Amino acid sequence: MTTKVVKKAKQIALFLMMLIGTMSCEKDIENIGVNLVENEIFDTQKYNSTVTVYNQNILKNRGSKLGQYLLGVYANEDFGQVEASIVTQLAPTIDIDFGLEPSIDLVILTIPYQATLTSEANEAPAFELDSVWGNQAIQFNLNVYELQTYLNTLDPLNPSDELSYFTDQTYNYNPTALYSGLFKPKADDTIMFIERSEVLLDFATPTLRDVDTIRTYVSNANGSSQLVPAIRLPLNNDFFTDNFLPNQSAMETTDAFVQFFNGLYIEATVAGDPKASIMSLNLANTATNITVYYTNTVLTDETIYDSLGDLVSETDINGNGNTVDTDLPVRTKQTATFNFDGITTNNYVRDYTGSAAEPILNNPNTLSGDERLYLQGASGSFAMIDLFTFDDILELRNNGWLINEASLSFYVDQENTAADFLIVPEKLLVYNYDENVQMTDIFTEGLSAFDGNLERDDDNLPYRYIINITDYISEVLKSDNPTEVSKLAVKVYNISDTPISGTDTEITNFSWTPKGVVIHGNQSLNLEKRLKLEISYTEIN
Repeated sequence: MTTKVVKKAKQIALFLMMLIGTMSCEKDIENIGVNLVENEIFDTQKYNSTVTVYNQNILKNRGSKLGQYLLGVYANEDFGQVEASIVTQLAPTIDIDFGLEPSIDLVILTIPYQATLTSEANEAPAFELDSVWGNQAIQFNLNVYELQTYLNTLDPLNPSDELSYFTDQTYNYNPTALYSGLFKPKADDTIMFIERSEVLLDFATPTLRDVDTIRTYVSNANGSSQLVPAIRLPLNNDFFTDNFLPNQSAMETTDAFVQFFNGLYIEATVAGDPKASIMSLNLANTATNITVYYTNTVLTDETIYDSLGDLVSETDINGNGNTVDTDLPVRTKQTATFNFDGITTNNYVRDYTGSAAEPILNNPNTLSGDERLYLQGASGSFAMIDLFTFDDILELRNNGWLINEASLSFYVDQENTAADFLIVPEKLLVYNYDENVQMTDIFTEGLSAFDGNLERDDDNLPYRYIINITDYISEVLKSDNPTEVSKLAVKVYNISDTPISGTDTEITNFSWTPKGVVIHGNQSLNLEKRLKLEISYTEIN
């Protein structure tokens, strides 16, 4: 029974006492108040129930259809190392015609960062990168390959179902890289120059060439565009010259294109020090693409008229002193854009070797619980929670308690000298593992009351997370028709875990939050910080 029921019961009991006192001729009014205090109809107490909680490794998660995708390399002593790569299909934005005598100037892969504008002094905008964790000064290897695994949309074994891709899958790719180099995130990557080697700015001075200035803009929620820094990688011109230019028909439809060019494998690997950085990227915007900057021949008249016969322009293109020549071959700059489209998925390579988590995740104590809990997002680890493992649940139900509050407190291991407190999750989530659904309190009390947010101490260090499961415990401890106790789980919260409606109860098996934290378990040597279920209840005397 919840606090709301307790309050109502108190109101009814007080009303009855007052009514009885008023009707009685043997007690004067001043004695009524004394009896109310002395009788103490309600007795509020606390009960701590020991729980069993143990670690569980996540071997794989769904890697496709995510809100964001991870790219990079990150490692620490608690959780080991992860390399996050991206696999994606591409699609031409329009029917592409490379025209006469095309030649490629440059091919650029562009992925915008998520960034905050910090200043615009002297018309030179400065940004701070968002959603990048780790040491941004340490480089990692970044390679781009032609994907040679065809990504099916539908399950070949059951064509009525969509095919899911998981974070532990392997893919074939052309071993000759389209790009290979050392990489680290840079907030000042806001501009790039594309030289058009065959386009003349001035016929009289043929050594002067045209240069495009390239900036990346993304759309805001209000429909406006915002300049952002971006990852820009120059891809192998020869590959696109040899494969794209001669295969014009493959550019006519998306289906034809993905059959011809399966996509990209964007691979991040360790380049010496694994304690580099990992980025969360929004790949859904049209600024995420491959752009082919090329030059072709366009037959052009020196004098141009509009549809009404009025003169539009006169240009002495060939410099012969007149403007009457027609069908002159003019080298003209063009672009062809291929957006990330169709299937995009994450691939993680995890290595726990030598980490503090390795022996715990390989051999969790499922009987009596673990001393420490290693909770990490993405395809990391979570913990199982068994409630009332050392209690007589029937006896508790027969007590007829009115449950005021029930909560689980997860204390951060602040004594852990290896901890990276800069990449600690801001929120944890407890859910019903047996049924793979949200806790009832999320819907009955709301997200704010359910809590799970990180609390910090006076030194601003991560301290604890409290998650309230009052209504769930009330249902479990009811004396009449109680809910059966379920196995619960706790994980690093991902924004996709927020229900969007009252029917959105299922827990999703994906996450793009790489953060991790070490928590005191129920076997912790620090007795005060052991995980336990704390119940505040009221008895009617």
